[in-house]
Amino acid sequence: MIELHQHKHSKLVTLKQAMLQKMFPQDGATTPEIRFKGFLGDWVGKPFNLITSRGSQSCSEGFLPRLEYEDIISNSGRLNKDLLTKNSNKKGIKFEKGDVLFGKLRPYLKNWLLASFEGIAVGDFWVLTSSQTDSSFLYRLIQTEKFEKVANQSAGSKMPRSDWSLVSTTVFFIPSHHAEQQKIGQYFSKLDELISRHATQLNKLKQIKSACLEKMFV
Repeated sequence: MIELHQHKHSKLVTLKQAMLQKMFPQDGATTPEIRFKGFLGDWVGKPFNLITSRGSQSCSEGFLPRLEYEDIISNSGRLNKDLLTKNSNKKGIKFEKGDVLFGKLRPYLKNWLLASFEGIAVGDFWVLTSSQTDSSFLYRLIQTEKFEKVANQSAGSKMPRSDWSLVSTTVFFIPSHHAEQQKIGQYFSKLDELISRHATQLNKLKQIKSACLEKMFV
């Protein structure tokens, strides 16, 4: 059972990476290789800072949950704990439900999250609010190979951080129709749900095995 869920999880992760390439235009192209039926025409190229705005509202409100690097499972966009159980009064950048959080410190760690709640991002996060895009689409855009390449052209060697002046002026192509953005976001949301489901089941089975190994041997 562990092997089965591991295999399914790995296949879904591989599928997602392939679809991120095929459903977003590659270098030199203005349309993706795979597209939903009913949508035609070129995608529109825009600098990143016209696609989204970067939040900067400092906040220390005590009742809001604090999100830190250590709370995110790398490369998954999932939390590893209930943030409401954390006792913290740290100051950070306020984010709203639907905002996209991108970890700019060591961006190769892929610490990102599509917020489903209001809170405070503590540490090296960009809080991105969709201005001309569907938030779920924006969340997948920052996971594409092109964005990763730009974000990893960072300053500093020991503590590299993504360079906003570079990322914000980089042109990315987005669908001109909001409905197409939503379709893409919905597709990847369902894919992420499947990946998360198998990851959760896999962890449960591993815990069961570990517990049984302790209890079934003297």
